[in-house]
Formats: sequence, structure tokens, C-alpha cells
Amino acid sequence: MKKLILLELALLFLATTFQSDNPPGWYQQPLPLVDLINDVFFLDSLNGWIVTYSQSTTDTAYILKTDNGGKSWVVQFDTAINFNVVQFLDSLVGYVAGGDGRATILKTTNGGLEWQVSVPFGVNIYQITDLQFINKDTGWICSDDLFGGGIFKTTNAGNNWIGQTTTSVNARQIHFINKDTGWTSTGNAKIYRTNNGGTNWFWQMSFLRDL
Repeated sequence: MKKLILLELALLFLATTFQSDNPPGWYQQPLPLVDLINDVFFLDSLNGWIVTYSQSTTDTAYILKTDNGGKSWVVQFDTAINFNVVQFLDSLVGYVAGGDGRATILKTTNGGLEWQVSVPFGVNIYQITDLQFINKDTGWICSDDLFGGGIFKTTNAGNNWIGQTTTSVNARQIHFINKDTGWTSTGNAKIYRTNNGGTNWFWQMSFLRDL
């Protein structure tokens, strides 16, 4: 009996002393900076990226990467441009988009070690609110800009963009499940759907009563 009690005490000591690095539930992970996180994307349980928001024209926004599930993060890129969304297609190719006065897209082909910056619409669009690629060539971006916004598509890895809607579809978020079927949500609480890769968009529902 005495041995059994000692064994139970030993197991209790080990259980409370050598706790798991990943406790159940949600727990806070440290970041090397204090900033507003706008988006997060993980390829798997270890490799992920976050983008942050520049709170003023003199502030800095960051792209950060983790390769250990968020235990530690390193800064890969920083600028005064607001970052709204990040997506990686694999361990090498990824996109970040945002803008602050000019819609801006960043692309990497080496896992974020280097980023190529493009401003495809000049000053015609204020910012990009969301993006999604379904493969290395085909993707969409959207903007809720009141003057030049809408949904735009590329079929050549972001080298060129073709407008698919106008500002009447005040697009804020976009999601595709394949090359044909996708949805967008708008600033006036409406949802639109496409069944032909964005060529046509059909209003599905509204969360607010149309006035």
C-alpha cells in the first residue's frame, strides 16, 4: 500500500512538473512587437505568417513568419503600407495585399525572404481588402474603394489584373472553392456568388433591409 501511494505521488509530480508545451484550449503566443494583426495564414501546424496594420502614415506594418507553430516569430518585411491579407500557395510562393492610398500587392517566390512590390492600379484604388489564389496562376483580389473598387482576376500569377465587377459590388472579402465557384461579401451586408470564375456575379442575400 505504501509503495502504491509513493508511485501515485511520483506520477503526480511528473505530470505537474513536465507539462506539455501545447496545453489544451487557447493560450497566448508571444510576438516580437506590439501591433494590430490583420490576418494570419498557416500552411501546416508549424509554418505560418501574420500581417499587421500600420496605425498611421508614419507607423510601420510587418510581415512575420513562424516555423515552429507560433512559439517564435521573425520579421520578414516592413513598410508603412497597411497589410490586410496574406496567403501562401506552398512553402515558397505567397502573396500579401493591402495599401494606404494606393492598392498594393506583394509577392514572394522564396518563402518570404524577398518580396516584390507592385501597385497595379496606381492611385485609382485606395486599398485591397482581400485576395485568394486557387493555384499559382489564377487568383482574385477585391477592394471596397468607392471609386475604383470591385473584384479583379489574374490568370498569369498576378502580372495582369482584369476587372470583373464595378463599385456597385462593394467587395470586402472573397472566397473561391475552385476555378468556377466563389462568393464575395460587401460593405452593404450583401453576398454575391459566381459560378463561372467571376465573369458574372449574382446577388444571393442581404443582412440588411434594402431601403
